Amino acid sequence: MTSRTMALACLLSFLAIVPHGLFATPVNFWFDRANALYEQQAYDSAAVYYEKIIASGMNNSAVYFNAGNSYFRLKKIGPAILNFERAHLLSPDDPDIIANLRFANSSIIDRLPQQQESFIGAMMVRAHTMLSLSTQLWVLLALLFIVSGCIIAIIYIGQSNFRLWLIYLSSILFIASIFLGTSAGIKIYTKENVSYAIVLSPALDAKNQPNGNKVLFTVHEGIKFRIRKTINDWALVSLPTGVSGWVQTSSLGRI
Repeated sequence: MTSRTMALACLLSFLAIVPHGLFATPVNFWFDRANALYEQQAYDSAAVYYEKIIASGMNNSAVYFNAGNSYFRLKKIGPAILNFERAHLLSPDDPDIIANLRFANSSIIDRLPQQQESFIGAMMVRAHTMLSLSTQLWVLLALLFIVSGCIIAIIYIGQSNFRLWLIYLSSILFIASIFLGTSAGIKIYTKENVSYAIVLSPALDAKNQPNGNKVLFTVHEGIKFRIRKTINDWALVSLPTGVSGWVQTSSLGRI
């Protein structure tokens, strides 16, 4: 037996006797530890472990959701809403995330006027946000595949009621594909070009310019901004009402 073979045999023997959990990924250990701490109502320690997982690069809605719950228990509304928003971005159709995000938003001090939407507009927004981007793209691919199959069948099937039904079906599915494709395109554009943030500080003054002296408005922890532009440590942000101002980026958490 050569020295290399002996070394390999020793290594395999060592791995066989070492407990399996020792080589478990740190993320799995942190997640289990965070969940255990949360069950013990040690919410501050649980939040620390969830943040370690997020800092490691893990992008998972369950982690964000649990982190949001921990911060909400600690009465830290800003970080709670930030994590719920991140979870909602990854799993937009999860009812628990939607319910907790809505409940956390009800705790915000500021009450911004709600934009009035028509029934049709509300339904279109609901359809647009119901599925995640990845799910939407898979559904779109499946619809296009079915439409292509219907078109091929229409070409080779003679005049019949079945052919007429295929025409109706392919037309409906093609219209649905256009809607899904447009919706997916909007999501991709928004993901690449539009960013939002949550106010993390107890109160935040929006000024007329970076390092400006004039305060345009003041908002409180948990408010959601759209970021229009950033210059060094300042960001031009706007509220859903359209009001804009410059705030320090250190007081914001990007979704």
